[in-house]
Amino acid sequence: MSKTLLIVCLLFLSFAPVSHAGVVELLNGDRLEGELVSIDADNLLWRSKNFGDQNIKKTNIKNIQTHVALKINGNNNPCYLEPMDAEYLRYRCGESAPVKRASLLRIKTLIPYDTYVKDSYVHHGRIHLWGAYSRGNEVRNEWNAQGEVNLRRNDFRHVISGEFARASWNYATAQERWNLHYSLDWFMGEHWFWYNSVLIGADPQRGMRSYERLGSGAGYQFYENKTMTLALRSGLALHDESYQLLEGVTGDYVLEDDFVALGVALDFSYNLPWGVGIFHNNEVLQSTEDDPNLQLKTSTGLSTMILKRIYSEFKIDYWLDKDPQPARQPKDTRMSLGVSYKW
Repeated sequence: MSKTLLIVCLLFLSFAPVSHAGVVELLNGDRLEGELVSIDADNLLWRSKNFGDQNIKKTNIKNIQTHVALKINGNNNPCYLEPMDAEYLRYRCGESAPVKRASLLRIKTLIPYDTYVKDSYVHHGRIHLWGAYSRGNEVRNEWNAQGEVNLRRNDFRHVISGEFARASWNYATAQERWNLHYSLDWFMGEHWFWYNSVLIGADPQRGMRSYERLGSGAGYQFYENKTMTLALRSGLALHDESYQLLEGVTGDYVLEDDFVALGVALDFSYNLPWGVGIFHNNEVLQSTEDDPNLQLKTSTGLSTMILKRIYSEFKIDYWLDKDPQPARQPKDTRMSLGVSYKW
């Protein structure tokens, strides 16, 4: 009777459902059982059975094992992880689908598929401030504020950025420069995305009373890992510009213009040890008019961490306009040193 009971118990256990807890393995050899909650730009949020929610830096992860279906950008079907290969996630989105690879450090949003269906948001941003004030032989007031916020929802990324600057010398009327930019990026694959953008602003120092731009095109993310990011964008833009002339300028000049331009932009950053980073962003626009104009804008800089989330930033901005407004120079260069707060 006891042998029969033992066999029945063994059969029951063999057919009973088994709980397959996930495991994250760290480079130091530690293993944590639990399940993946989410992945953002820097960390893995892991829900451990014994220790609760744990934020683990991506750079400390050796392997992730989970049976939970995941949402990975560029894939509409739920994806399942295979064993990692160095820093690369290996995953399959469908039983007959091939195994794909993506750098864990490059993936900025990864969540369980059930969470994706219910919607999820990830955001980060940056605020940068610098200024100058002097009295005596030189009378000068100059202030500049810049900000940027990125909001990620599933395969869509919203980018909102802006700048406001106010400057005056020797009690002259202050000049104000400002711009506001919005871009919607749709990631159609691991690297490719489609962007649509709107830009408005004013720059009286360069003769621009106001300007508006609508742009659309394709982008490709070459790299985005712990040391380097590199992205390229190209597309078309519709410009509408309104100009202001200096007093005393004579001649028959147009005060507004609208045209279509071809644009190419490159965004690059490289992180060095001890919280030091370099970056370079540039954009080239070529109008399609009979007498085409070329415009170039670059921003190159160095940032150094002072405290957690607080950085000092040295930056050089350069503008080139091959067809400037009357009495304006075709080239502008600005060097600035300020403080940034990032989250």
